[in-house]
Amino acid sequence: MTEPGSRSQGKVSAARAYLIFIFITVVGSFFTVMVFFRLYNVSKQNIINSWNTKTIQMSQRIEYYLFTPKDAVSFTAQNVEGLMDAGATNDEIKRFLEDETEVYTQLIDSNTTGVYAYCNGEYLDGSGWVSPAGYDATTRPWYIEAKNKKGEVTFVQPYVNMQTNEVMMSVSKLLKDGESVVSMDIFMDGISEIERGLVSSNTIDASMVIDKTGFVVCHSDNNENGKNYGVDGDEYQKALASRIMVAGGKTFSMKFEDGSKLVFSRPINNEWFTVVIVDEDLALKSVDYIFMQSSFVLAMILIAFLVAFSVYAKSNTEARHLQNEINAISDIYASMTRIDLKNMTMKELRISPTLESAMGGDHDNTLQRRLEIAKGFAAESSQSMLMSFLDLSTLEERFENTKSVSHDFLSKRNQWFRMYFIEEDRDPDGSLRHVLWATESIDEDRRRQEQFRKKAETDALTGILNRGGGEARIFEAFENGKKGMLILLDADHFKYVNDTFGHDVGDEVIKAIAKCLTDTFRDSDVVYRLGGDEFCVFATGVENIETGRIVADRLFYNIDSIRIKEVGDWRVKVSVGAVLCGDGADGQFSDYYKLADQAMYESKQVEGNYITFSDN
Repeated sequence: MTEPGSRSQGKVSAARAYLIFIFITVVGSFFTVMVFFRLYNVSKQNIINSWNTKTIQMSQRIEYYLFTPKDAVSFTAQNVEGLMDAGATNDEIKRFLEDETEVYTQLIDSNTTGVYAYCNGEYLDGSGWVSPAGYDATTRPWYIEAKNKKGEVTFVQPYVNMQTNEVMMSVSKLLKDGESVVSMDIFMDGISEIERGLVSSNTIDASMVIDKTGFVVCHSDNNENGKNYGVDGDEYQKALASRIMVAGGKTFSMKFEDGSKLVFSRPINNEWFTVVIVDEDLALKSVDYIFMQSSFVLAMILIAFLVAFSVYAKSNTEARHLQNEINAISDIYASMTRIDLKNMTMKELRISPTLESAMGGDHDNTLQRRLEIAKGFAAESSQSMLMSFLDLSTLEERFENTKSVSHDFLSKRNQWFRMYFIEEDRDPDGSLRHVLWATESIDEDRRRQEQFRKKAETDALTGILNRGGGEARIFEAFENGKKGMLILLDADHFKYVNDTFGHDVGDEVIKAIAKCLTDTFRDSDVVYRLGGDEFCVFATGVENIETGRIVADRLFYNIDSIRIKEVGDWRVKVSVGAVLCGDGADGQFSDYYKLADQAMYESKQVEGNYITFSDN
């Protein structure tokens, strides 16, 4: 028989157990809610970060696509300015543009029709296009935009090319005379391919490039190209353009007619925005699934902790998978570090074995120590600029109107790298909190640019420097105060060779003279072809006429040795004009050029291999 006290004690124990069960259930449920709510936010943020990374990657690809034509216009503009300074005629400048067009159409994979310019009041086309009657280059957008930018390389809104009837964009630059402009047209197909390449799943609605006025530069749907959402768009398009400008490169959510969308954008060249529009429901479908699982676990109170554990494990796996995807995208970087600017601490996210070895294999996680190692990684010539770039105290100012800053430098192993600081987030007061510090190898790109520059400065026929490349080196020599002898020469009776034996033989004569020049002069001298049968040489260190005549006799000896079987007994002869140049500060190149040119024409009055020195 059970004692009443025992029954009472049992009821108390049961009540206590029930209360403990209730308490554990409530606490467990609360804990589960907090865990899954946290997981939901983390997973959602990881997905958003993944799309942000893809948007950044697409922006970088578009910027790289635009980088080559931008460089090409800069190089060509510099050379045309040199020609104009030297007094070249428009016909000579046009021939130079034609030569450059031939080079660029090969280097830029046929994505351009070539270079053209407006010089000395005349439109000059390097591709052979003949402008129609009444064509006024100064009314064209490429000319107007270049003047508005006052010397900066500008990207003009796309247009339909009159030559090819295809959508193109002009890249233009105003020359230093304030009136002349050099421009290049590039096809928009390359950017369209980048845009369409991203739209590979049902999750993405569209990708585009839009400028600050709402003009659609390029769209994954070709039918949208050229529209101005800010002016002519429908209700949703106008709202989209407005939100993109206000967000200034930040991600936002927006209601469209067919549902809610996530809009990712990143600025390009301070004028455009790369935009990716993603269906929010589809993008966050996996995260919503996790939330539904957590709700089911809460409904099943008796097995709440078991279900919570299993769902947490599953969610954690998905989160790791998402992080792995982000890490895979970050593989383009040789290193990536997350810096907490508030606490001045760092977390190393990735470093390649090659870079780690080059940096001494130091695993010290102190931020200051890591910055010092990074400075020491650079070549001596690059250390000063890199130290300035790595100054964290100036980051806030440098990030005022941008989301990232970068700097190119040369390593001690003579390889080119690019270092970035990328904004991750800010404190509520708007100050920078976390930034990503990343480094990537750009050695292959820089080597290709150097090859491109050398090709742009090389005369196609002779293999020596062309006019632009040669004069750039003479200007540099003058700036460094070098003295020497400036020589101009051309072949006597060259027209007779072309008319009698043909232009192919004439080309052989030109190549033979070029070889004589390279055989006669040193590697430290500047030898280049002006055009036609005319050449120019700057022989450094030749400071008197006696030495100059010795050099000229050596040249004439080499000229006399030329034998071209097609011309029979006819011999190549040249007329030479020379002027002695003092320190670079004592005179302008154009003045010395005119004196040498006058002396050369005096030499033409004497038959065969003769040099005249200007008395300047």
